[in-house]
Amino acid sequence: MASKLNISCGSCGYEDISKNAKKWCTICEEGFCGECEKYHKSMKLSRDHKMISIEDYRQIENISVNLNCEIHGKKLDLYCKKHDIAVCVVCIPSDHKFCSSSDIISIDDASKNAKQSTSLLDLEGTISATIDNVKHCIKDREIALKNVDQDEQTIRKTITDTRKNINEYLDKLERKLLLELKSKHENCKSKVVKILNQLKQMEKEVEKLKEQTLQMKRFASDLQVFLGTRQLNQAVCTKIGSLTEEIKDYTNNNMEIEVHRVIGSLENEIKQFGEIRVIEAMVNLQLKDAKTDQAQIQIHGLSQNIQNVSLQLKQKFDIQGSDNAITGCIVLPDDRILIADYWESSKLKEYNNNGQHIRDIPTSNEPFSLTAIDTDRIAVTYGFKEYLEIINTTGNGERKKVQCSNYCWGISYQDQKLYVIVLRQGIVVMDLNGTTLNTIDINVLRVYNITTTSDRIYYTDEDSNTVHCCSMTGHEIWVFKDQSISEPRGLSVDSNQNVFVVGQTSKNLTLIQNDGKDSKVLLTDRDGLQCPSAVHYNNQKKIICFGYKKGSVVLYQVS
Repeated sequence: MASKLNISCGSCGYEDISKNAKKWCTICEEGFCGECEKYHKSMKLSRDHKMISIEDYRQIENISVNLNCEIHGKKLDLYCKKHDIAVCVVCIPSDHKFCSSSDIISIDDASKNAKQSTSLLDLEGTISATIDNVKHCIKDREIALKNVDQDEQTIRKTITDTRKNINEYLDKLERKLLLELKSKHENCKSKVVKILNQLKQMEKEVEKLKEQTLQMKRFASDLQVFLGTRQLNQAVCTKIGSLTEEIKDYTNNNMEIEVHRVIGSLENEIKQFGEIRVIEAMVNLQLKDAKTDQAQIQIHGLSQNIQNVSLQLKQKFDIQGSDNAITGCIVLPDDRILIADYWESSKLKEYNNNGQHIRDIPTSNEPFSLTAIDTDRIAVTYGFKEYLEIINTTGNGERKKVQCSNYCWGISYQDQKLYVIVLRQGIVVMDLNGTTLNTIDINVLRVYNITTTSDRIYYTDEDSNTVHCCSMTGHEIWVFKDQSISEPRGLSVDSNQNVFVVGQTSKNLTLIQNDGKDSKVLLTDRDGLQCPSAVHYNNQKKIICFGYKKGSVVLYQVS
C-alpha cells in the first residue's frame, strides 16, 4: 500500500530517482510524476489508460480491487458473459473452453458504463439494505441489553424487598415472643417469691421459739420449764404441720423455648436465598436479501384494476388574486386545503372543501412545493432558494428554517423523514431537525416534483417525459413513458400505489398502475384541463385535488 504521506513516481523509482507522483494510473496501479505521465500517455500501449489525481486516488487507495487472476496471476483482460466472471487468457482453454466466442468479450467492453450499471445499483442497494438490517439488529440487541439491565434491577429489588419483608416479619414474631416470655417469667417468678417469703417468715417464727426455749432454760423454774416445754413443743409441731401442708404441692417452673421448625431449619435446609435463572429464547434476527426485498416491493399491491377507477366532480373554485399555474396543493386531515402559487406572492392560500377562502398564511418567500407532516405542521420549499421551512399552520405561526446546499424544489414527508429535490445533489433525505440521513444520486436537472409511500419514491422528469418509481434506497423499480403524457409535473399515490400524474402540455390527468405497465387517462382538456401542474390525493377521504387551470382548483371523489 502506498505511503499516506507521499506517493512516489514508479518510473522514476525504477531509475533510483525519488520523485513525488502527480497522477495515478488506475490500470498500471502506479504513480507518475508530470514528465513520466507525458511519456506514459505518449506510448500506444498505455495511451488509453485512465489517469486520476493523487487526491482522487487517496479516496480509493484503501479499496482493494484485484486486477489479476487469483489462479494464474495474469491480467484480468477478458469477461465471460455466460458465467458472469472476469478471466485471464489462461482461464479460457482450461475453464471456459465450452463457452462460445460471443460469450467471451474484452474486459474494456464489459466495463463500459459500469457506474450506471444495474450491478452497481444492486450492490449499493445490498449495502444499504445490509446497513439497515445491521442497524435493526443493533437496535434489537440494544433493547435486549436494556432489558437485561432491567431484569437485574428487578431481581435485585426482589431480593432486597424479600429480605426486608422477612426481617420485618421476624421482628414482629420476636416482639410477640418476648412479650410472652416476659409474662410467663413474671408468673413463674411470682410463685417462687411467694413460697420464698412464706419460708422466710416461718424461719423467723422458729428462730423466735428457739430463743424462747434458751431463755426459759436459763431463767425459768422447773415448773415453768416443765409446762413451757410442752407448750412450746406443741407450737413447734403446729408450725411444722402447717409448713408441711403448704409445701407438699410446690413445683419448680423451669422455662425453655422451642423455635419453630421452619425457622430452625433455615440454616440446615435452606442453603441459598433464591435461584437466578437465565431463560433463553431464540431471536429472529435476519439479514434480509436486498434483491428479495426488491422483488417483494415490485409485486406489492397489484390487486386493484385501474381501469375500474372513476371520478365524480365535487367542487371547483378560483384562487383569489391568482392567475398562474398552481405549483403545490394538499388536502389536510381536517379537510383544509392549502395552495402554493410560486408565481404569485409570499403566502399560502387556505380554503375549506367547499371552496371558501379561510385565510392567507405568510411565508418567507414564494412557496413552490409543500407536504403535510401532521394536522398542524407542513414543510415548504421555495424553488430558487437554498432552504426549506417547517411551518405550524395554527395560530402561533411557529416555523423552523432548514438550510440546504442548493435550490430546493419538490418535497414529500414519510415516516419522520423529508425527501427533498435539491439541485445538483439529487433526492436528499433528512430528519425533521434538518440532519441529512442519505442522498439518493439521480439527475434532478428537470425534476421538480416528488412523492413517497412507506417503501417507494416517485418523481417526474420533464426532460424525458417520464415517471419514475424507485425503492427507498434509490433502486429503480420501473420507469413509465407514454406519448399521452407530455411534460409531467405533479404526482400523487393512492393506497394501492397507483400513481396520479398531471401532464402540463398534454393537459391531462393520468393514473399509472403500480407496476408501471398500464395506465388510464382520467381527464383531458375536454374536461377543462388547461395547464395542470400540481396534484394531491387524500387516501383517507379518497379525494383528488389539483390545479386544473391557471388560478383554479378542482376536487374529485375517486371510486
